[in-house]
Amino acid sequence: MAAFEHGLTRRGFLRASGLAAGTAVLVACAPAAPAAPADAGEAAAPAAEGATLEAWSRMTDLAQESIIGIIDNYNAQNELGSTVEFVYVAQTQGTQADEKLLTAVAGGTPPPLYYADRFTVPQFAHQGFFSNITDYANAVGVTKEDYFDFAWEETVYKGGVYALSFDTDTRALWYNMDIMAEVGLDPEAPPSNLNDLRAATKALEIRDDQDRVTRYGFNPIYDQAWLYTWGFGFGGSFQDPETRRITFGHEKNIEAMKFVKSFVDEIGIENVDAMLAACAGGACRGPNDYFWTGQSAMTCSGNWKVAQHHRYTPDTNYGVVPMPGPDGPAPHASWAGGWSWCIPQGTEDVATAFDALAYFCGTEGQLKYNKDTFHIPTIREAAKDPFFYEDPLHAVFMDLLPVSSARPPIPFGSKLWDLQVQAFRDHIPHGTKSVEDALNDIDTEINADLEEAGFFS
Repeated sequence: MAAFEHGLTRRGFLRASGLAAGTAVLVACAPAAPAAPADAGEAAAPAAEGATLEAWSRMTDLAQESIIGIIDNYNAQNELGSTVEFVYVAQTQGTQADEKLLTAVAGGTPPPLYYADRFTVPQFAHQGFFSNITDYANAVGVTKEDYFDFAWEETVYKGGVYALSFDTDTRALWYNMDIMAEVGLDPEAPPSNLNDLRAATKALEIRDDQDRVTRYGFNPIYDQAWLYTWGFGFGGSFQDPETRRITFGHEKNIEAMKFVKSFVDEIGIENVDAMLAACAGGACRGPNDYFWTGQSAMTCSGNWKVAQHHRYTPDTNYGVVPMPGPDGPAPHASWAGGWSWCIPQGTEDVATAFDALAYFCGTEGQLKYNKDTFHIPTIREAAKDPFFYEDPLHAVFMDLLPVSSARPPIPFGSKLWDLQVQAFRDHIPHGTKSVEDALNDIDTEINADLEEAGFFS
């Protein structure tokens, strides 16, 4: 069966995967132990009639609606005697870790299905929180060749598959064409280099009599304008391809962050902080996004905003262009992220959980989710669907895929993310560390962790 097809009965699935009664299945290891390909163990029992499998996800709004729709479609056609149920689980603020999930796994009561930010999969696999699903994936024909390389690599740890990817995205500069026209800027000539971006930011700003920004032109450390965004845009690198060592201190990343610091200083750190504080804790999600309310005329964001635009502000005119680089749209002007579904360690019936996971992440599930939310499928063939090019705004993001980079797929990805957030939104803009120290300190800490974990051996 192809990786993106789904239609096996439970008996057929277990027979095809070699997991029928009396055959081997993957067994959960102790939560604290590094996860490695599991050995043969006890067969999974058939799901009890009426059993409910919780699918935990932090998604809200349009994404939540689509996932619930996928689950409903699966429940209507599956023959396993079980029902999947969506459960919203709020993200632990300020980190990519999920304390509720880790507590549930450690306590032996994990959800059978978990929606994971894909770049964190190697870390949670290393820590023993995700099940190795290699045998199940092999049994239904899932192969590396089916997926974009970066999306596959983020689901693999030490040769084992620990998740299946669900979607991807790229990042670009969104701008409000109506506001541009209002201030006398040509909406058909958006910023194409960093000097243009700074000039447009100033022209689009509105300040009160105390010099406080009441409408932002652009906030260089908001939304998807992360350290990765600027570093890739300047031609930087975050991991040495040969040594696999983390390289936030790359000279181009340093150059990028010095630019960001000067940009923040120009706007005023108090104004930049005010916007971040107002939007803390998800306060600016959905229709409350500063970009949709017109409180920010430009923002660095992703393709998912196309769906939000259709729902929240269909009568406003927007444009999208690649993020400007030092001399124009940079050759590495974007980066790709995305999500995945996995099976936490300790799940009793891995076979039944995987059947649902394979549907969610197969062609049918991916196409529904990515069309509903204007993300991008990670299955190569699915991403060729003409739908993803029909909206000219979304076509820009599709065209950025070939020149997009991804975050390093390492067993400390979540920690690395948290460290870059701290450096990018605290140390560098506030000047509590020099750019060089802030970036080199990340390298020192993460590479020491990787060394201790035997990552380089």
